[in-house]
Amino acid sequence: MAVQHVAPPGWSPNTNLGTLYGDYAAKYAAQVAGLPVGMNLWCDLEGIATGTAVADVVAYCQAWYHSVHTAGYVPGIYVGYDVVLSSEQLYNDISFQHYWRAYNGPYVATRGFQLVQHTAINLNGFSIYPNTTQNDGSGDAVLWLSI
Repeated sequence: MAVQHVAPPGWSPNTNLGTLYGDYAAKYAAQVAGLPVGMNLWCDLEGIATGTAVADVVAYCQAWYHSVHTAGYVPGIYVGYDVVLSSEQLYNDISFQHYWRAYNGPYVATRGFQLVQHTAINLNGFSIYPNTTQNDGSGDAVLWLSI
């Protein structure tokens, strides 16, 4: 599972940043991690600055999606807190078909999620956020790397 994390909370998405981050995610996945094309690469969408325009978030997501898709990977999106987009906008306004819900993220209308993160559990002094996988409302599932 490869996830590209965003800047610290309060960051501001835009088209150029989406292209930059998406290009980097695809390049790093291929050249450094050696991940095969055809698997999911996940965009971490959370912690967006208050007052950010919906159009800027959509533009960022679309640019990231395009960069990763063009490189042959299948873009997925981790939906965390402070994403600015509504459930309907997450489903209708961005091109993603693979959604991963943070324990504190909003729902995605119609489609739902393929991965669901649960609240933290403490295990030997470490906080662990367990995740479960499932088919979404369209019957689709995560594209895992297998050897």
